[in-house]
Amino acid sequence: LLAEHAARQNEARFRSLVQHSSDVIIVTRADGTVRFVSPSATRVFGYDPSEMLRHTVSELLHPDDRERAATFFRTAAQSPGVCGPVEWRFRQTDGSWLNAEILATNLLHDPSVKGVVLNTRDVSERRRLEEQLTHQAFHDPLTGLANRALFRDRVSHALALAQRRGTPVTVLFLDLDDFKEVNDSLGHAAGDQVLVQVAQRLRAITRGGDLLARLG
Repeated sequence: LLAEHAARQNEARFRSLVQHSSDVIIVTRADGTVRFVSPSATRVFGYDPSEMLRHTVSELLHPDDRERAATFFRTAAQSPGVCGPVEWRFRQTDGSWLNAEILATNLLHDPSVKGVVLNTRDVSERRRLEEQLTHQAFHDPLTGLANRALFRDRVSHALALAQRRGTPVTVLFLDLDDFKEVNDSLGHAAGDQVLVQVAQRLRAITRGGDLLARLG
């Protein structure tokens, strides 16, 4: 009786942990068909967990991620233990995409689970922050143009490609005449506005494959 009581307590404890976890717990068959979804799916994905049952995880993913997901499931189903982490984009009910990090645990041979357990965490905010930091590292904060670091990197790649293909690369360097006089007579705020306007006009007349950078 004591053993049964302890087992019931453990089951209730784990059920409570799963139901209140901030991560989404998904249990799938070996082919990725969903068998169980924790209640947190409503908050994270916007789906009622029952709507996800009997669908495959791949159906909920961005088309560009589906092939990688299929390969991942084959690997997870054949490998004991934990696989990952991997990052996939899940479609939400409003049509937007959520970046999620997934760890898979193969419990297909566990009689109490009989599936692959996906621990799924929303990392959209982290991804946005990484993209923002990357953009700041390679772009001028005033004009939004590429900075010197990105310019050097793109020119190096262009020169290497031109050498292989035997095609020329053109670099056009522009200077603003009497720009110092604008700063001295009207102030740096006016000078900044001139730079922003020049950047916008140059951006309007360059092609998509061209790189426009601010070096000074």
